[in-house]
Amino acid sequence: MRIAILGLAATCYGNRTCLWNLLPQLAQLDRSNEYEVFLPPENIFDLDLDQPNFRIHRSGRVPTSSVRRLLWEQLFLPWLLWAKGVDVVYTAHNLTLFLSPIPSVVVVHNIEPFFAGKFPNSLRLRTRLWLLRLLTSLSLRKSWRIIAVSDWEREFLVECLHIPDDKIVMAYHGVTEGFRPLTPGAAADLDEGLGLERPYILCVTRLAGYGNLGNLAKAYASLAKQGKVTMPLVVAGGVWDSGYVGSVRRFLEREGCAEQVKFVGYVPYEQMPLLIGNAECFVFPSRLESCSNVLIEALACGAPILCSQRRPMTDICGDAAVFFDGEDPGDIADKLLQVLSDQSLRDTLARRGPARAARFSWREGAEKLLEVFEQLSPVRDTAKDGAAAVRSNGKS
Repeated sequence: MRIAILGLAATCYGNRTCLWNLLPQLAQLDRSNEYEVFLPPENIFDLDLDQPNFRIHRSGRVPTSSVRRLLWEQLFLPWLLWAKGVDVVYTAHNLTLFLSPIPSVVVVHNIEPFFAGKFPNSLRLRTRLWLLRLLTSLSLRKSWRIIAVSDWEREFLVECLHIPDDKIVMAYHGVTEGFRPLTPGAAADLDEGLGLERPYILCVTRLAGYGNLGNLAKAYASLAKQGKVTMPLVVAGGVWDSGYVGSVRRFLEREGCAEQVKFVGYVPYEQMPLLIGNAECFVFPSRLESCSNVLIEALACGAPILCSQRRPMTDICGDAAVFFDGEDPGDIADKLLQVLSDQSLRDTLARRGPARAARFSWREGAEKLLEVFEQLSPVRDTAKDGAAAVRSNGKS
């Protein structure tokens, strides 16, 4: 069987993390099927994948802009896959190939399009989300199988979008190698690697409306103005909605807290364990996630975690986090002060985190994905037999 893996959108964050972990696991499991893997050309070289049945396509002819890449995928790629005799295509983002007759498997990493308008976002981003909502809905109907990355997402797809349950396979993300509690002395690398000093509160969230940085900023400002918190709040991540982030920055300036909140931008993935592991606590205020990679990574690093009391965050963290009402800055402030003032509680959370993270496995996700591919093999064979029968009848 020949399988295409379409990951051209996996340029950073969750999509990239997932694919860069799943592919090596899949390669260890499957040495018989042939794989055609399409990845962003600029990110190829740090992928540890050297196996004869995996062919990596690194063509620089693929457009880099999201709109042009989408058109290339939808209009040109189906013909390329057909010419290569591909039997199954797996898209590592929400969208299937609409013009392709090849059976498809789609993983839903981004659930935000179905909540467009519920969070403060720019007009440009809201327009983009409405378009993605339409395309994702069509993709879910067309795809032969759907990979949901959490129990909550699976329930949402079934109950709210009316996707047949037997069409969905659930596979959580796993723990990436290198995310573990820091060894003694690792704090010495913090200033050299990231220009930071302990202690600090860390927030890594999507810098857009649903990431909920605004309510965390209100909670932090209230504590800082009262002198109850003096350590800085470090915010990591690339800006997704500049208008939203700008409004947060202006609020902090009005409150006189702008200097105490450090926006460090996109942190290289290999430095994330250092950033997370040295944090006094890790705050995750997001109000919408399919399956947060960084939350699982924070558990694995043994960071004391506070996060929104919403699924799938509660499913992921269990008893290894303190939960707050993400809609209420006052509750966020109360829980943050509770954790910062209680060393015993922080130690307990730090101890529970790695044990909780051990439940999540990229290997298990790769095993489930391979099972799906093998199940779809007869589908392709049946389609070929049907086409042959039609041709035969036409000649008689």
